[in-house]
Amino acid sequence: MQQYTLNIASRKEKGRGVARRLREAGKIPASIYGQGNARSITVSAVDFRDLNRKIGGGAALIELTDEEGESALCLVQDIQHHAFKRRIDHIDFQEVERGHAFKTKVPVHLEGEADCLGVKNEGGVLDHKSHEVDIRCRPSKLPDFVVADVSNLNVGETIQISDLPEVDGVEYLGESSLVIVSVQQPTVFVEKTEAVDEIAADEVPATEVSDDSSEGSEEGSKEDSDSD
Repeated sequence: MQQYTLNIASRKEKGRGVARRLREAGKIPASIYGQGNARSITVSAVDFRDLNRKIGGGAALIELTDEEGESALCLVQDIQHHAFKRRIDHIDFQEVERGHAFKTKVPVHLEGEADCLGVKNEGGVLDHKSHEVDIRCRPSKLPDFVVADVSNLNVGETIQISDLPEVDGVEYLGESSLVIVSVQQPTVFVEKTEAVDEIAADEVPATEVSDDSSEGSEEGSKEDSDSD
């Protein structure tokens, strides 16, 4: 596992106005939690964006170092994005203790999708239900991600937490029967058509057949009588 570094600056002032000015200056308000205390800090928006690109969506430990040279080994716990602007509003870092086990989430990557038997031979559909899995490990054992090989899955079969590969120093948490990925039956669309029976004219009951000519003659006779 690769470890990353990021420079930070301590922050004493708080509030919406302070946060707004920091963002306008190209900085991101952030907090560090854990080890019995919490700290308010700021990070460079450009530096954090570049770091995110290097990490590439995997689990990662980041050594945060402030202006006085003090450092903390952390995980990115949460990133808050603006509702419609393309920017990060706040970051929460979770500090971990070196040499001690901690709990976190790591991504689950699928392998062998192009060779999946249920998809190739039976027309099934892969359903990646759980994109992350909870684990416990020491900082030095944190994997970037966990791999689930789906190449041998047939329709109706699943990969559960208990089926994931063993990773040195990593303990999977949660229900062992939790489904990570499955191959679903192919969906078949049946077009429904309504049959309309053609009814011949001579099959229509006499009470439903109107005789326009007779109605016209009756109206004419009435008019003649009224005119008299």
